[in-house]
Amino acid sequence: MPAASGARRTIVALPQSVQAGFPSPAEDHAVKRIDLNEVLIKHPQSTFLMRVRGPSMREAGIDDGDVVLVDRAITPCHGHVVVAVVDHEFTVKRLWKRGSRVKLQAANPTYPDIVPKDGQEVEVWGVVTNAIKSMPL
Repeated sequence: MPAASGARRTIVALPQSVQAGFPSPAEDHAVKRIDLNEVLIKHPQSTFLMRVRGPSMREAGIDDGDVVLVDRAITPCHGHVVVAVVDHEFTVKRLWKRGSRVKLQAANPTYPDIVPKDGQEVEVWGVVTNAIKSMPL
């Protein structure tokens, strides 16, 4: 899914943070609008949205059904969560890179690392910058 073009929509941003422990009293403050494109996307022409299928990255906070923002303008480095193409199929994994050695690590112990074999096509396609989750209603 490429980054959306055309009309931009903004969302109301409340000036206070929300407690995840004890509730705080509601405050009446002026609200402003923010554009999530400006907040989440650094390189609009090279950023794409992709829906994740499967639980292999759950311990990195990326679950089945989440949408990830993938920026192709960022140079992938050791430790980045990336989208890679392995044998013509997309996968999301953590990049492990030491010298010329590369592997793609799952963030779920039930999934093996992907270690490229001789002749196997592996291309790091882009770097995951954000994950968007939907909460059950």
